[in-house]
Amino acid sequence: MFNNDYELKGKHATYIRFLSATTNRLDKTAKAAGIINTAVDIYAIAPLIGLAYNKKATEDNSSNDTYSILASQIINHQADLDFAFRLVMLADNSTELSSDEKIDRAFRQDEQPEKLAENLELFHQYMRGGIEWLYEHFTDGATTREDYLEKVYEVVNLYNEDFAISV
Repeated sequence: MFNNDYELKGKHATYIRFLSATTNRLDKTAKAAGIINTAVDIYAIAPLIGLAYNKKATEDNSSNDTYSILASQIINHQADLDFAFRLVMLADNSTELSSDEKIDRAFRQDEQPEKLAENLELFHQYMRGGIEWLYEHFTDGATTREDYLEKVYEVVNLYNEDFAISV
């Protein structure tokens, strides 16, 4: 399932480039928060954020900007991506599926090309929504490395408050 290149388009390509620390490593002059190590890490985390905050987004084609995550990187994170995918399929409430139908969607539809494509699109909608959520929170008044670090602290506290996580 997660064994090919994945290409983000439009604003989502711009946003993932901004959020990825790889951008800073490759181009010291690039304007990037660099708060998450690599784009593939963002690819694995963002759908869970999108799901948690019920934020989905369709593919953006408003610009020619693209960002490719290579298959080799995706394959190295395949277990994390599979886990995130299954969580999204189980926890998504945007359809009126029964618990049994959600289990089927999460674990039994991988070999059905049409169903898998539909499920991956749902996963990617949450991923794009999660990227938007992260971008919005890290561009709100932040411009320096210290600002971005402060935003990391704020986002962790926000998540803690929103989901009552005891540390």
